[in-house]
Amino acid sequence: MDAHRQNTLTEPGLHYSFRTSLSKGEYYAIEPLYSPPHGAQPIVDDQTGICIGYSVAQAPGLWRIYDADGRFAAMEMSPLESTLIEPLDIALFTYGVFRLLRTGRTLYETRALQRLKIALSEATQNVLRGRFKSGLTAICLKFTPTAAACMNEPDRYIPQLILKKAIYYGSRTDNEAVIGQSEYQIAISRLSRRNIGHAVVFAPKKYTLHLFVRNKDWTVMHFEIKEFK
Repeated sequence: MDAHRQNTLTEPGLHYSFRTSLSKGEYYAIEPLYSPPHGAQPIVDDQTGICIGYSVAQAPGLWRIYDADGRFAAMEMSPLESTLIEPLDIALFTYGVFRLLRTGRTLYETRALQRLKIALSEATQNVLRGRFKSGLTAICLKFTPTAAACMNEPDRYIPQLILKKAIYYGSRTDNEAVIGQSEYQIAISRLSRRNIGHAVVFAPKKYTLHLFVRNKDWTVMHFEIKEFK
């Protein structure tokens, strides 16, 4: 174990409130249990910095919605608030992504249909957020001051909900050298927003999250991501 990690073993666990420090246009996603259909676009949440689901355009104003695990969640029909584009081409809708803004509004981003305003219903948003958070409320994470400092760095920050997912659904290895500390691993992706032609796309880069936790008080001692190879 390196000296830095040794120094954190006796640090106290404290409660912190973090705001996402991810760079603009970047989000994290867990690896879905079930692969979303071909052409599925991520539904991203600015407030948490997380991909909470996926959408597949069926027709202008009609989408199939899947949760973050790739399970079907709802059919979403949204009235088109613009009559400036006629006729509407289904191909253009496959270029767009739903983005949930910090203000609570929804933006359907596509360079080809910039004049359209399309809202994702509050009911569907609640379903997706609820499914992502399901079972995670029992854990209230603490952080050592060292780990908390890393959460303020854009290149190190990981949303707390992703950390909790690792504890609940990732693989666990107990640290024989440090009694009471476990390492949790889970596959994740970092999504980066890109404009390509008419399309708004999120390029994924796959990682494995390594999370070290003092189990007696759910204190995050250390965390890091390693590029998946």
